[in-house]
Amino acid sequence: TSRGLGDVYKRQMKKDLLKFPFKRTFFSTVILCSLSVIFNSCNDDGEGRIKLNDKAPAKVTNVTTESGPGEVYLTWTNPTDESFMYTKIEYTNTKGVKKYKLISKEKANDSGIAQTTISGFGNTNAVSFSLFSCSVRGNNEGAVEVSASPQTPAFVGVAKTITLTPDLGGIYVNWKNIYNTPVYIVLNYYAASDSKQAGTFKFQINGNSESKQFVQLSYGKDDFLSGEECIVNVTTEGTDENASEPIEFKITPIAVVKISKANWSFPGYNDSSNAGTIGYSSQETIGEGGGKSPAGRVIAMLDDNLETYWHASWKQASNYPHWFIVDMGKNVTISSIELIRRQGDARGQKGQIFYTCSDEDAVNKDNPDSWAWTNHGAFTFDPGIDVPQVYRINSNPVARYIKVYFGTEHKGTGAQAMVSEINVYGAE
Repeated sequence: TSRGLGDVYKRQMKKDLLKFPFKRTFFSTVILCSLSVIFNSCNDDGEGRIKLNDKAPAKVTNVTTESGPGEVYLTWTNPTDESFMYTKIEYTNTKGVKKYKLISKEKANDSGIAQTTISGFGNTNAVSFSLFSCSVRGNNEGAVEVSASPQTPAFVGVAKTITLTPDLGGIYVNWKNIYNTPVYIVLNYYAASDSKQAGTFKFQINGNSESKQFVQLSYGKDDFLSGEECIVNVTTEGTDENASEPIEFKITPIAVVKISKANWSFPGYNDSSNAGTIGYSSQETIGEGGGKSPAGRVIAMLDDNLETYWHASWKQASNYPHWFIVDMGKNVTISSIELIRRQGDARGQKGQIFYTCSDEDAVNKDNPDSWAWTNHGAFTFDPGIDVPQVYRINSNPVARYIKVYFGTEHKGTGAQAMVSEINVYGAE
């Protein structure tokens, strides 16, 4: 009978669903769709459907403005209409681009008062703001218009405070930022005698800060301007890339030289062992470059070859902290220390601490732990770039020994520290 065949079909379908779970979802979807068609056809009169209130709500009220550095603060009261969903604020930015911002009704307080900050203005010109009270589909009764003038942007204010002072092997950029907003300082420079010897440097300063930044005026691959007059054009930028007018400075960095590494060494150096000595924590004499010297050894940092590098031991497992001591053979006046990563490898350290010690303060040459080391502080290192990273040693110490220490806090994604070259700039 048809009923019997139906029962057989149902049993077979149940078996199929147990065998193939994905079919359950398919059949469930088919059933739900079928039910939807049935219910919809049973409710042609609209009963049970959601009714959308898309009527244009009343306008916002009590709009007030307040000015800040490169920004305007808007406050208003939302309408109480059920159809009200959000406020749309339209304005034109400093570059003449029309912009808008949407503020949901959920952002208002219990009294229906909402507020927002419109930032990114590059001058103090008056700005017109149109506030639209909108339904879910944007229906509105028109805008409430207000106008306000931003205060002097933070980057413009900071530009007025910038001064440059010459220093050993570079310059100091001095600034004062009284605003809460971070600002970028950009230097474009070149040698007064040769405009092809040129470069650029950009860094960010924090809000509410007053400090200085050492900048080595580098150009080309491994050259920098020193002991000759330079033209430096300084601009400041907001985080939205609005920029100040350039300010030109003429300045001569104090001459320094790259100290020759001809007589440099590492205390207690052993070319055939991975183990540490009084001059370094460890080195890798086997696993880098087939074990051929100087591959993996500390002396690879002294050969002016970026393809060779020191690597802390990994064939014999080691971990942070790692360190090494460079003996320059005689006292030199140090202005800056330069480190270069293992080229093309981002697994290295993320920072280091520099120590120095003069020849006179290293009384027992066989016991560096007893020397009178001067701690010059921790510095960050970017393991993701191949270019030299220069660190200004502010006190210009006179020293024979430099200790570079990579603590556990400086650990990168790998377990070992790696350095291609170390260089020192200063005066012998």
